[in-house]
Amino acid sequence: MNLKEASRRFLLHCQSAVTLSEYTLRAYRSDLADCVAFVGPRKSIASVQAEQLRAYIFDLRSVRELKESTIKRRLATIKLLVKWALHEGRLKVNPFDALNEKIRLPRRLPRALDRDDSRRLRRAVDPAAAGTDFDRMRRSVAVQLMLETGIRVGELVSIACQDVSLADKVIVIHGKGNRQRLVYLYKPALLRAISRYIARRSSIVTRHEELFLSAVGAPLTTAGVRRELRELAVSAGLARHVTPHMLRHTCATSWLESGLDIRFVQKLLGHHSISTTEIYTHVSDQGLRAALERVKQGRFR
Repeated sequence: MNLKEASRRFLLHCQSAVTLSEYTLRAYRSDLADCVAFVGPRKSIASVQAEQLRAYIFDLRSVRELKESTIKRRLATIKLLVKWALHEGRLKVNPFDALNEKIRLPRRLPRALDRDDSRRLRRAVDPAAAGTDFDRMRRSVAVQLMLETGIRVGELVSIACQDVSLADKVIVIHGKGNRQRLVYLYKPALLRAISRYIARRSSIVTRHEELFLSAVGAPLTTAGVRRELRELAVSAGLARHVTPHMLRHTCATSWLESGLDIRFVQKLLGHHSISTTEIYTHVSDQGLRAALERVKQGRFR
């Protein structure tokens, strides 16, 4: 079986047997297409050796000068293809066993909004500012939900109407790896905003089950959320480039600074490992240091 055919069958397996999200499937498809183009689409998957993989890594790193995070992701996808091929009996030897390549990522602190920027953004998404325009109301609720619950942008656009329980004040979130969790609508203002939005959404003609729609009934996309958030941040007077993941970081940092146990934060964010959540303790420490500086300068409020 050549690489092109193996990639096609692997993606079909991911789509049917593993039921990955369309976002993940697109990423897999792109990563595999890049590798296949480099190694050669007609090359047998059984003949791929560590030398070809090493040459591919050299091309990604030294010729194209891609980020280490991109290289790590592409190799992770190829490893999944190889694992599938081994299971299917298409491979007898794993070429990664002889590779001995380490991809070291710089440990970066997550970027969160500071208190001033967070306050400006919250004012901009105030329900009163949205008025009666449906798209502005939907944008306001979506941003509020990300700010208050820390959900990922992919999780936001995947919420279906049946996932929301206003009576129980919870939303079922379908996270990475098909893992489900609950997020809680504990702030009355957010609960009221979602309730009003759902009432307005019922008047939209659509065949889609997603909670967040445009005024013409089309489901919201991750790209649409990013674009609207950028526009909202500019209108709110924020100088920095704001992304949905920054809202997730802002929420997580706020929880830890308020004294919420890190295990609870891990569960609320849907992190598989506590080590992923622990990085926010460093951000929280930075916030503490900044507060102490304000005390030192007599500016503490």
